[in-house]
Amino acid sequence: MTATGHAAPTVWRALLKQLSLLALVFGATGCVYFNGIYNAGSAAHSADRHLERGDEAGAARYFQQSAASAESVLVRHPTSAWRSRALLLAGRGAAYGGDCNAAESRLSEFLGTSSPRPTRDDSLRSVEARIALAACETRLGRPVVARARLDSLVGHRTVRVARLARLWASRAAYAVGDRRGAAAYLAGIDAAPFQWELVGLSMASGEFARAESLLAQRASRGDFREDATRAVRDLWGAGEWDAAERIVAGYDLARAGDANRASLHYALGDLSLRAGRDSMARRHLDLARGLAGRDTVLQSEVRARLALIGMSALSRVDDVDSVLASQPVLLQRSEYVRRLGEHVLLIRMFESAADSTGAALYLAGEVARDSVRSPRAATALFLRVARELPTAPLAPDAWRAAALLQPDSASPWTLTIQRDYPQSAAAAALNGQDPATRADFATTAALLRARWLEITARWTDSVRGLRTIRRSGEGAAPAPVVKRQ
Repeated sequence: MTATGHAAPTVWRALLKQLSLLALVFGATGCVYFNGIYNAGSAAHSADRHLERGDEAGAARYFQQSAASAESVLVRHPTSAWRSRALLLAGRGAAYGGDCNAAESRLSEFLGTSSPRPTRDDSLRSVEARIALAACETRLGRPVVARARLDSLVGHRTVRVARLARLWASRAAYAVGDRRGAAAYLAGIDAAPFQWELVGLSMASGEFARAESLLAQRASRGDFREDATRAVRDLWGAGEWDAAERIVAGYDLARAGDANRASLHYALGDLSLRAGRDSMARRHLDLARGLAGRDTVLQSEVRARLALIGMSALSRVDDVDSVLASQPVLLQRSEYVRRLGEHVLLIRMFESAADSTGAALYLAGEVARDSVRSPRAATALFLRVARELPTAPLAPDAWRAAALLQPDSASPWTLTIQRDYPQSAAAAALNGQDPATRADFATTAALLRARWLEITARWTDSVRGLRTIRRSGEGAAPAPVVKRQ
């Protein structure tokens, strides 16, 4: 062979070795990208799409996936060329996924790195990191710092970025009590998710007019969530009955879906029934029945309530029991009738308890009043305590409880309290004094608590047994947790 012929294989071997090394390097880099960065970026993209639709709960799940994939790159390839991108993905994912402690360290490191020649994409990523960091600062109780960070970003030329900056700036403003500023940040954008948050915050702080105003805006757009039904119930519970009615009327006007409207009318019907407003209850329950369509569970519950709508007029627990027993089998399977039956059982157990303090019989009256919603039957039970056990610790409280339920008959009962029990907490309340200053205030509460715990423990066991029998006989759904209403 010639010298040239010998050299050729040597050159080829060297070239192949270099190509192999390049392949290894490229393969390692490609593996980092496709197995980590690509998956993290794809999850983040899905998360951002949920954010744009206002679905922050749905976005959080994808952000958590993004963070997990990016963290795998940071742990397995700490010096990779993709580290900066991984830091951003891990930080944003953690921030919006609910792990702000991890987010702050990753985002701070990312913002501390700078490209010698930043591109437009680099600038946008930096802005995204700053917004995510501000979100965590708001959640971790540093809204002033967050607001200062966001103020320069709310006018960003990228619409989705500006919207997210405004949302978090508004949250930061609200956190420091600047409600006007919070509203100003949201001007011009549809911030439905935050408005729902404001509804909850307004309800919690007793700002019912503001809550109603926000709900009215959502209703006018047909934007229904279960939060609307919850807010209607809360408004009603706070005594804002007219506000609750107006919200439901707003959803009716917007024709916000039959099932949604059925839920709202059912809520008002149920609440009206509990409050003894039978005519209003009937009107809303009839509307709920018409809108419920093929929702057999809701139809059953509505029909059960309509069938028992006059039960508040019954004056004896025996009558309540008889009415429940006379209902058709289909209605007896409804949760409403079952629950009423279980509470009647609880009343029976309190009635039959040997108790000279009057606590058990008094508790029977409370259950009849609050859970069975039978004020006349409750009055009868309270009067039994007062008349049959006049020297019992609960006697003055029983007279007062009866007086509150029957105002027309209250005058002689309140006179009895003031004459026969002048040192009682009940007398103090009647005289406009602080009941807690009287000795029986704490002792009667302790008696009631002890008797409640004792008897409801046995009642709970009985109810579990009954529900097991029902499930084996009817294939009913699992029973809810038993608790005091």
